[in-house]
Amino acid sequence: MFAFRGSQKTLRASALSVFFVFGRVVLGPIVLGLTVFGLVSGCSADNDPAQLLPKPSLQTPPSLQSPPQHSTGCAPFAKTERVRVAKIYDGDTLTLSDGRKVRLVGVNTTEMGRDGQPDQPFARRAQQSVSLFVRQSDRIELLLDAQTKDHYGRWLGHIYNEAGENLERHLLQQGLAYHVAIPPNLTLAECLAKAERQGRAARLGVWSDQGLLPVKAKHIKQGGFQRVQGLVTAVQTGKHWRLALDKKITVMIYSEHQHRFTQAWFERLQGKNIEVQGWVYQSKGKWRIKLETPYGIELL
Repeated sequence: MFAFRGSQKTLRASALSVFFVFGRVVLGPIVLGLTVFGLVSGCSADNDPAQLLPKPSLQTPPSLQSPPQHSTGCAPFAKTERVRVAKIYDGDTLTLSDGRKVRLVGVNTTEMGRDGQPDQPFARRAQQSVSLFVRQSDRIELLLDAQTKDHYGRWLGHIYNEAGENLERHLLQQGLAYHVAIPPNLTLAECLAKAERQGRAARLGVWSDQGLLPVKAKHIKQGGFQRVQGLVTAVQTGKHWRLALDKKITVMIYSEHQHRFTQAWFERLQGKNIEVQGWVYQSKGKWRIKLETPYGIELL
């Protein structure tokens, strides 16, 4: 959901023109001035501890960028299938007329109330938004992603209308969903992250004062999808990488996901305040949250 965000001084070196005159290299005084300026500025940035961390999360991680032709409007990146929607379960799950249950890729909406529990904020609004999107569409198209099913047997896909408008993007722009980037279904990750930033900047839906607040790491009491904030009190590398937040919850980056991060950046998180979003769970009596892509972490 969150890619890296924050301030970072970046030296943009201008291209130096080298002119060859009668076989000799001539460097003008302006070029030399630019070179000296660049060296001085570079030394200053390297000595600034604040520059050790990359510009956080709302910057596109290069390894996750979608192909340019797929980035505008989250357009379909493969052949779609025409379908009919029979039931809208909640804001991110629906059932097709042939009985298939579809879980929308790239988004997570707040929970509808069950077993006497109240709805979470904006859960009903998200369901209504999906219903309106479907009703106002002359045609609904399904695009399955790289991993076609989850461990519940639900189909994992993107929903479009006849104009090629993406339902997940629609929800995110309204602030009615959180962006979740779960490998290997990352083709639209950057486009959906951008849509979430739009809803967040406008303080819509879950980003408004009526939305769910992030949970402090030291106050974790239950599992499920959460935005967890805390101070990094320990960093551990090895087969699996671990971050301890307020000595209460461990952020896990398993070996298969480490190629999306750099170890140097990871180790410099020590002593930083961060927010991680994802599904909190217990392992051997201890709270954990899995981090799979840079979209799931934000520097505070």
